[in-house]
Amino acid sequence: MFWITLFISFLITLVSLIYLFIKKKFSFFNDQGIPHIKPKFPFGNLQGIGSKYHLSEITRQVYEKYKNEAKVVGFYNFVQPIYLVTDTETVKVIAIKEFNNFVNRGFFVNEENEPLSGHIFALEDDRWRFIRNKLSPAFTSGKLKLMFNTISKLGDKFVAKVEEKSKTSDFNFKDVASRFTVDIISTVAFGMDSNTLNYEHQELIDVFSEFTGPPNSRKIFAFFFMMAFPKIARILKLRQFSKKVSDFFTIVVGGNIKYREDNNDNRNDFLNMLIQLKNKGSIDGEISTETKKLTLNEILAQALLFFLAGSDSSSTTLCFALTELAFNQDVQEKLRTEILKKTKATNGEITYEILHELTYLNQVIDETLRMYTQGVMILRKAKEDFQVPDSNITIKKGSNVWIPTLSFHFDEQFWENPTKFDPERFTQEEIDKRPPFCYFPFGEGPRNCIGMRQEFGLLNVKYGVATIIKNFKVTADDRMTHPIKLNPRVPHLEPKDGFWLNFEGI
Repeated sequence: MFWITLFISFLITLVSLIYLFIKKKFSFFNDQGIPHIKPKFPFGNLQGIGSKYHLSEITRQVYEKYKNEAKVVGFYNFVQPIYLVTDTETVKVIAIKEFNNFVNRGFFVNEENEPLSGHIFALEDDRWRFIRNKLSPAFTSGKLKLMFNTISKLGDKFVAKVEEKSKTSDFNFKDVASRFTVDIISTVAFGMDSNTLNYEHQELIDVFSEFTGPPNSRKIFAFFFMMAFPKIARILKLRQFSKKVSDFFTIVVGGNIKYREDNNDNRNDFLNMLIQLKNKGSIDGEISTETKKLTLNEILAQALLFFLAGSDSSSTTLCFALTELAFNQDVQEKLRTEILKKTKATNGEITYEILHELTYLNQVIDETLRMYTQGVMILRKAKEDFQVPDSNITIKKGSNVWIPTLSFHFDEQFWENPTKFDPERFTQEEIDKRPPFCYFPFGEGPRNCIGMRQEFGLLNVKYGVATIIKNFKVTADDRMTHPIKLNPRVPHLEPKDGFWLNFEGI
């Protein structure tokens, strides 16, 4: 009887302590007088995440409710308090003016158990600066132009595969788009003739699919849990990437590196630049006073991020662009007219120079990125207490800050009828009318998306869209819904039911 009483007392004490802990956590914004929606245990303000709502939809509700009350409002990721920014001037302050205080993202990283988690997106402070400075020269405009030759060579295969698959009844365009971008990055970055468009090297697509899906609530739960409870996540040995993905990349790319080093095999690709950073600390032809070298794990981590995130964001943006063009035939026809006119002098060839002259294409891509930004949240973490200008709000040291990209991108203060796909928003005249810091598809400030992914990714998307629209009339299949319903079970953006499009040759 004594032991039963003792056990019951222990349980009561434990439950009481947990209750007091949660109560204290959930009083964080109340104590500061910061507007917020009352959190509910255990998810805080993430009720419905992974089942009913996408993160961008949840944060947009909070943004719209309180944007006229405060420059920064409260949000709970489980019991973790998050400062949610609702004001363009505060975006500027946090991302640029006070960058040194908000240099870090507060993203989960555990290199001890997962060495490849130490990529540039997650690294902090001096290690982030070191890696970024090393990688920045890798994708200059000159190098991009050389890479474009590889992209354009894959264009014919891409068109042929779309034509072939469009004759079948079960054609989800994302599959071919993913194979196209995987082939580009495999060839340009790693010198691998993957040819996944013709269903060779299926293991690359398997690894890509392992990273991007299939979507499930467990993955989305783990993603936010790692951010809210990093210490517990490390104890549990949770991972950014599955062991299958990390092991495959370590074996294949690591083996490729060893082969090149052993055989003095120098190539003009991204992997060769990484090998130079590993062995010499600098890239050939670049002036650098920094001689510190990258480790093998450091270059594998950057290569993994570039391959997976670069392939997925490019292919998904390409899919969203073509989907909106399918539902907006007038926009599609205007774009096709521009492409055909510009390529008349080159016998229909889309060259690097012509791609940069396609003004309306740029507007189409910009509008796609407004509505379907893959980086739905800019993440920052305060190193010191910070008083938000012209407010009584103090962002506490060690606290996380989220800037909800899509909330700004759909705010009627900046965009008339924001749910409408309208590339005319991005004429220079319209751009000049808008305040700065209301559009940031690649992040903002010194820690925005590094040029190698931003510029290279845009090049892939622009070429993919231009090539398809030049060769096909794109229409939406009956299985597509519009407005597009987002899949709540993934952290990025994708439709709930896939990209079902029809392609009629021109």
